[in-house]
Amino acid sequence: MVLFFNKQAQSSDTIVRPPALAGTWYPKQADALSKQISDLLTQIPSTTAQQQTPPVRAVLIPHAGYSYSGRTALTALKILTGASFKRVVIIAPAHRVSFTGVALPQATHFRTPLGEIPLDTDAMTSLTDHPLIRTIPGAHDQEHSIEIELPLLQTILANGWQLLPLLVGQMDYPSYSKIAETLRPFLDEQTLLVISGDFTHLGSHFDFQPFALDANIAENLQQLDMGAVDHIIARNPKGFLDYREKTGITACAFGPVMVLLNLITDQVEPRLIQYHTSGSDNGDFSHSVSYVSMTFRASKPLAALQKDPSPLVDEEMKQLHALAVATIRKAVQHDETITPANVNDIKRHFQNKAGAFVTLKRSGTLRGCIGQLMPVAPLYQAVADNAVNAALHDNRFQPVTPDELNDMEVTISVLSPMRPIPSWEAFEVGKQGIVLSKNGRRAVFLPEVAGEQGWNREQTLTELSQKAGLPKDAWKSGASFEVFTSQVYSAPIPSPAKPSHP
Repeated sequence: MVLFFNKQAQSSDTIVRPPALAGTWYPKQADALSKQISDLLTQIPSTTAQQQTPPVRAVLIPHAGYSYSGRTALTALKILTGASFKRVVIIAPAHRVSFTGVALPQATHFRTPLGEIPLDTDAMTSLTDHPLIRTIPGAHDQEHSIEIELPLLQTILANGWQLLPLLVGQMDYPSYSKIAETLRPFLDEQTLLVISGDFTHLGSHFDFQPFALDANIAENLQQLDMGAVDHIIARNPKGFLDYREKTGITACAFGPVMVLLNLITDQVEPRLIQYHTSGSDNGDFSHSVSYVSMTFRASKPLAALQKDPSPLVDEEMKQLHALAVATIRKAVQHDETITPANVNDIKRHFQNKAGAFVTLKRSGTLRGCIGQLMPVAPLYQAVADNAVNAALHDNRFQPVTPDELNDMEVTISVLSPMRPIPSWEAFEVGKQGIVLSKNGRRAVFLPEVAGEQGWNREQTLTELSQKAGLPKDAWKSGASFEVFTSQVYSAPIPSPAKPSHP
């Protein structure tokens, strides 16, 4: 079988994914389906649907049968009535097939009772180069989380859009950021992002009953769901992850929302549009699913926003530290055989560009420190290069010798992107690193420097001015400043493993 992403086959091969839910989750006949959606729209107050600025770039909507969650979904979508897009990206959770990463369909069109929707096969073709994105046979065939949204979008939006359907499977925390940055270029001015997902699945059927079925059940359930929504409104992916681990909340929206939270920045305004539970319809909370609809507004499309990279977890920092240590040993001892056992995995995992510093100390005394502020190289390369430079090419020190390695502490600092601040008064000493620029001169302190030296803001800026070769009060006027944050991991160089003998 020739798959959709063979460009030579696209003009002649049409592969249609037929509806799997028609006649069960929604009506099978087009006229009955249109009437159900129309009836739901009439239940939504017109004031709720008024378009406002900035424009909606993304929506979060539920994906149950229309009698349960249709009105909640349409309350957010109605705001987009008549809107024209060239592409709709739907990111939804996989319920039927278990896999790692993101699944594309083996199709060129999705069909509903309201007609066929062409897929953006060009975008799908380009995404297949990503190690976490691939076609998975059968993953889309019976999945409801994308299909249920399609008749709603066909009704609300102007004709002429193509669909990019993505199912999210199991992923670790860093992978959500990688997927987000891969998708970002596709989220341009003419693209709508739809996040499909439900929130708490409550009851013995879902193996989740965190509180008693008493008079407070509705209030407790809403409090649980709103705790998750609060992290979305705060645009906090790590907080959202921690909240799930803390509460055990059974929200299938988790994976798609994690991708969303790695896409949006503080330039995006999340708005909660409606919250509803199936238990509130019949008063039976022994089996209830929670539905949330939200909009995400921004003056710029998501493709134009710059997202700070997600924080690295401790194990990732340890991997980078191991890379730095091995690289230093290799350079200082002139031993080409020294390398981390998983160096190829490290290179694949840390491909995103980032600024980084490597600092060497002996007995608490600085022995070398080299880094780069700008994200000009993949993170693994920045760490390896700066490790060698700190050991051998810091002009303030003689090159490190092999006998020094057993008493050496190595610190790696992974930097966030720099951003300008209006004045020195906005500098948060101890929390931020700072770059001072004036009269063609420039100097930088990492965030931890002030704390190590016990300096306040004014002392830090005075020392920074002198480091730049400027008068000690040069920071007070005429200077410009940029700040950044860093993640730091420090540990001694471990003693080399002793060879084993038979």
